[in-house]
Amino acid sequence: MKVDDDYVEYVPVAKRRAMQERKGKVMEDKEKRAPSLLVKATQQQLKRRRRRDVSATEQIILQEKEMMEHLSCDKKTLMSVRELAKGWEPHPGSIMSSKQIDLTRKQFHIIVSGEDIPPPIKNFNDMNIPRGLGVTLKEKGIVKPTPIQVQGLPVILSGRDMIGIASTGSGKTLVFVLPMIMIALQEEMVRQTRSKDCHLLECLQNTLVSL
Repeated sequence: MKVDDDYVEYVPVAKRRAMQERKGKVMEDKEKRAPSLLVKATQQQLKRRRRRDVSATEQIILQEKEMMEHLSCDKKTLMSVRELAKGWEPHPGSIMSSKQIDLTRKQFHIIVSGEDIPPPIKNFNDMNIPRGLGVTLKEKGIVKPTPIQVQGLPVILSGRDMIGIASTGSGKTLVFVLPMIMIALQEEMVRQTRSKDCHLLECLQNTLVSL
C-alpha cells in the first residue's frame, strides 16, 4: 500500500484542545520565570522609591549599626590614645631637671596647666621620630620644632589629652598629624602591611609633604 507524503494523522478535537492548553500553560510559566523589561524597570523604580522613603533618622541608625559591627571586629578601634601610645619613649638625652624644664618653657613662652605634664623637648631627634619622617621634615624646611610643637608633641606622643592654643601658622597641625603618622607606621611594622598602590610609609610621607 502506497503512503501519501502529504498525509497528516487525524487528531481528535478533544486531544488537540488538551495539547493547546498544555502549550499555553508552558508559555505562561516561561513568562512568569522571565519577567519582561517593563516589569524589571518597574521593580527598579519601586526599589529607588523605597530608598528615598527612608527617613534621615533611619539612615543614621543604619550607619551606626554598620559602625558598631566594624568596631566589634576591630578591638584596637576601641583602645584609648594612651593605650595606643604605649611604646613611645623620648630619647634619654632629652631628660631635664625641673629647673631646666621651667627655663625651657620660659624661653619658648609656654604656659601649661594640668597634672604630671610631660616635659618639653627642644628638637625632633630627641622625640624619637622615625628617620624617614625626619628626612621629610627637613626637605620641607622644618628643622626645629616651634613652641607649640616643643610642648605639644611630647604630650600627645605620651598619650595625653591636650588643648593647645597658639597663633595661626605656629605649627599646630603638625602637632596632631605627626603622632597619627607615627602610630600608623608602628602598626605597619607589626602587621607588615603593604597597600596596592604604594608602601604605607611612602603614602604617609606623601601626605606629610602635601600639608
